Amino acid sequence: MQSFRAEAGFLASLDKACRDFMNRNKATGTSSSKSPELLAKHADGMLRKSNKTTEEAGLEDALNQIMIVFKYIEDKDVFQKFYSKMLARRLVHFTSASDDAEASMISKLKEACGFEYTNKLQRMFTDMGLSKELNDSFKESQQNNETSSDLDFYVLVLANGFWPLTGPSTEFIIPTELLEMYKRFERYYQGKHSGRKLNWLWQLSKNDVKTNYLSQKLIFQTSTYQTSVLLQFNSSESLTEEDLAKGTGLNEATLKPILGLFVKLKVMLREGDAYSLNKDFKSKKMRINLNLQTKTEQKTESSEVMKTVDEDRKMLLQATIVRIMKARKQLRHAQLIRRLCSKCNPASNPRFPTSRRPSIICWTRSTSSA
Repeated sequence: MQSFRAEAGFLASLDKACRDFMNRNKATGTSSSKSPELLAKHADGMLRKSNKTTEEAGLEDALNQIMIVFKYIEDKDVFQKFYSKMLARRLVHFTSASDDAEASMISKLKEACGFEYTNKLQRMFTDMGLSKELNDSFKESQQNNETSSDLDFYVLVLANGFWPLTGPSTEFIIPTELLEMYKRFERYYQGKHSGRKLNWLWQLSKNDVKTNYLSQKLIFQTSTYQTSVLLQFNSSESLTEEDLAKGTGLNEATLKPILGLFVKLKVMLREGDAYSLNKDFKSKKMRINLNLQTKTEQKTESSEVMKTVDEDRKMLLQATIVRIMKARKQLRHAQLIRRLCSKCNPASNPRFPTSRRPSIICWTRSTSSA
């Protein structure tokens, strides 16, 4: 390799070979979107608290190696979508190895792809800082409240449009144990920001639930939906799925996986249609994470991300075509494609249609309605 460093032709061929291998290999098959997904997952693993490469220097080296591979990834917009989703999860669940490492990675991506590529990632960090200030202020305001609560209540207020998060897919009845603090925070926030509306993403929130029914004192780490299900057993020994749905407001698609997981982990027992808490449950750990993502949920998330990528690419192409045709009025198909290639951000790696008719229909329809 040292002998060929000055050979531009050799280095160009080596780069092309690396790019082909990185994007099309045994692990990815023919899909060029698999490599960016796998690289984003690897980066997620390196940036989590559970990562064994905890020393700052070692982690920085690992991030540099990720960027070397990133250089050869074709579908950089796919990487951005998956990375954004995983960054959001790390921040929301406070599982980042360090803020410095997260900031370093965003800086590297910005240097490689520009400000627009990392704008939303940077805004996520801003929201986390603002949320901390808001919670500190809220807690201070509650210190003089005569009906103070022992509940440790922390709210992340995130700007809509910058986070890759979706609203709840089910109705939800807020548990009595959380309702008072929920109302207090709503009043406090509206007092500071009149006219703003908070949309609560209960499916992303989590709780620590202390058990009082076991021989050992355990703490279950749960989602708020899971917490709501467990709290139903404060007033009844045995409940059916219908009873739990009525008490929590959760739909069948949300409730069934929760019950299935609880039974699988032996936190609950099922006899016929009835569910009950397993009072013989034991664990070597005092804190037990029940808020686990299933393989089905992981596959669904992956397909949803790719759907978003396709929609973004389509919108990008249509908007670019409109701008070009407004300026040029008339172009041949080949000329339009060349201009599209020069105008579109390389990070988005848009797929241009090979047929002329869809392109003509696309810009004709777009320009006529603009």
